[in-house]
Amino acid sequence: MKAQRGTRYFKERTRLETAIPLKTPFILYLDPSSACNLKCSFCPCSRAHENLWTEEKKESIGIMPFDLYKKIIDDCKEFPDSIKVLRLYKEGEPLVNPNLSEMIAYGRDSGKFDSIDLTTNGTLLNPTLNRKLVEAGLSRINISVEALSGEGYERICGKKIDYGKFIENIRDLYENKGNCHIFIKTMVNNFDDETEQHFFDLFGDICDEIAVEHIANCWPGFENVESNINVYSGADANGQEVIVCPRIFYILVINSDGTVTHCIVDWNHMKTIGNVREQSVYDIWNGEALRQIQLEHLRGNRRKQLLCDQCMEIESAAVDNIDDYREELLRRMGERY
Repeated sequence: MKAQRGTRYFKERTRLETAIPLKTPFILYLDPSSACNLKCSFCPCSRAHENLWTEEKKESIGIMPFDLYKKIIDDCKEFPDSIKVLRLYKEGEPLVNPNLSEMIAYGRDSGKFDSIDLTTNGTLLNPTLNRKLVEAGLSRINISVEALSGEGYERICGKKIDYGKFIENIRDLYENKGNCHIFIKTMVNNFDDETEQHFFDLFGDICDEIAVEHIANCWPGFENVESNINVYSGADANGQEVIVCPRIFYILVINSDGTVTHCIVDWNHMKTIGNVREQSVYDIWNGEALRQIQLEHLRGNRRKQLLCDQCMEIESAAVDNIDDYREELLRRMGERY
C-alpha cells in the first residue's frame, strides 16, 4: 500500500492557549453548498432527515452565490494575518456547486489563505472536474467513502453508484493530483461483512493518506442510529470533563446562505452570530456575539449555552484542551475570572 495511515488533523499545531485572543481566525469554514447529492442515513444534514430541520435550515438549502463568496474572500483582507485554512465544506456536498473550482482559484489568488481544502463524498468527481480542482489550487481533498460496493451506497446513502467508476475517478485524481494532498477515510461501522483490508486494497494505492474511523454522535440534537458505539460520556479521553470548547476561539463558520455560526456542528442553524450579507467577516469575528460565547465558556458555563448544551463533538474529536488556562485567558480578554 502506497498511502500512509493518517488523520484529518494537523500534526503541527499552534498551542492555542498562547495565541488567544486571535486577531485572525486559524480556520474559515465556508459552505459552497448546503445541498447534497446523497441521502446518507447517518447525516442529519441530508434529506433523509429533513423532517428534523428548522425553518432556518430549510430556507438555507442551496449553493452559495459566487458574488457572495467573493465578498467574503475580499472581507478577509481586513485581517492582519493570513488564515491558515480556507475549508470549503460544512454540511452539504461542495462538488454540487458548479463554481467550486472558480471559488478555489479566487481564494488562492487573494493571498489570504495558507491552504485550501474540502471534504467530499467523491461521487461527483470526474476527469474534467479533477483537472479544474487541481489547477485552481486545491491544497487537500478529504474523500469520505461510505460503503465498499454500489449496493452498500444504496443502503446507506439512498443512491446506488457505479462503484468501479467511482474508484477510477479517484484514481484519475490521484494520478493527476499535482500539489493536492489526497486523504481517504471510511467508517468501520458500515463494513458489514467486508473487511478493513478490502478497503485498504481498494484505495490504498490511490491516495496519500488513508484512515478508518468510527461514527461519532457529535451532532447536537441528533442521535446517530448508525453508530454502534456510545462515544459520549461528558469527558475527554482522560476521563476529565471538558469545560471549554477550544474551537470557538480559532474557527469561524459561514453557511451557504451567508449566515454565520460559532460552531461547525450547528447543522440545524440554531444559533447564528451574524450575516456576511450585512456585515464584514472581520466585524463578525471581532463582534460581541462571539465574544460573549467565548467568555461564557471560560467562566464554566458551556452547558448553559444554546447548542453547546447538547454538543458531543468536543469529547469525541477536539485535539486542544485549554481548560487549565481559563483564568489567564479571561484576563487577556479583559474580564475577571
